[in-house]
Amino acid sequence: MKRILLCLLLILSLSLSSCGTSASKNHSDSLQIAATTYPVFLLTEAVTEGLPNVEVSLIIDQQISCLHNYTLTMRDMTAVEQADVLVLNGAGMEDFLSDVLHGRTTIDSSAGMTLLTPEGEHHHHGADEEEPEHDPHGHHHEHDPHIWMDPIRASEMADHIAAGLGELAPEYAAQLDQNAAKIKQTLTAFHSELMNELGDKDYDLITFHDGFGYFADSFGMHLLAAVEEEEGSEASAAAIVHISELVREHHIPAVFTEVNGSDATANVIARECGIRTYPLSMGMSGTGHGLSAYMEVIRTNIETIMEAYQ
Repeated sequence: MKRILLCLLLILSLSLSSCGTSASKNHSDSLQIAATTYPVFLLTEAVTEGLPNVEVSLIIDQQISCLHNYTLTMRDMTAVEQADVLVLNGAGMEDFLSDVLHGRTTIDSSAGMTLLTPEGEHHHHGADEEEPEHDPHGHHHEHDPHIWMDPIRASEMADHIAAGLGELAPEYAAQLDQNAAKIKQTLTAFHSELMNELGDKDYDLITFHDGFGYFADSFGMHLLAAVEEEEGSEASAAAIVHISELVREHHIPAVFTEVNGSDATANVIARECGIRTYPLSMGMSGTGHGLSAYMEVIRTNIETIMEAYQ
């Protein structure tokens, strides 16, 4: 009996020792930050630039158009588990992660911002029937969550990220505020530069993703229609007719697809109307880092639209 008790005590001792090692690893001097999406990752990198003992990782690191029907991988879950704090896009973008986020420390980069509503634009969906009030696959948002597509709003996101991290790590608060101020100055100048390049020309857009509302709003463009479709679920015949009518009525030279999205309906309309298709990017994936990578996405979209309108 004594031998059995001794063995049990030894096992318990080893188990407690193992737990202590794990806890020590999770509470190291390094602040582990995980951003849910690539745009938020880039902004968080910019906000934390130059800070010692701070590591920023990306949770959803795949070539995707948006997070519709996205399922977390084991790699994603590992990134979540290892993080001290999760930085969110917010505005409903991470609703599908509600169970995973429960009880974790998070920073909502959209908190308090003035948001657009999808109902403010003309949307056409892939099904022939009317869009249901609630889409079980997560396509319905009370607010448009694609806020990073506007550089001015992106600088507000950076402010919120800096404020949230400053509360968690007060020793970095001053540097975080300085970085956020620098980001705001850079993106404000960047936005003005692009507006000057666009000039006084009117730009009417038809996009084949519903995530360009903030982009159009930011640069004074008119988003006539946002066609949301997925592979195997193209727009209805009625939607195609309506979009074709808009193209002819407004003398639109091109329709715009999303880099990682479906282009089936866009190609049909392009052939029907004798126009071209051009790809725009939501910046949901990439290999770059920091503010320069974010700005490159926005600049490339502007250059693409200007080329289409030449």
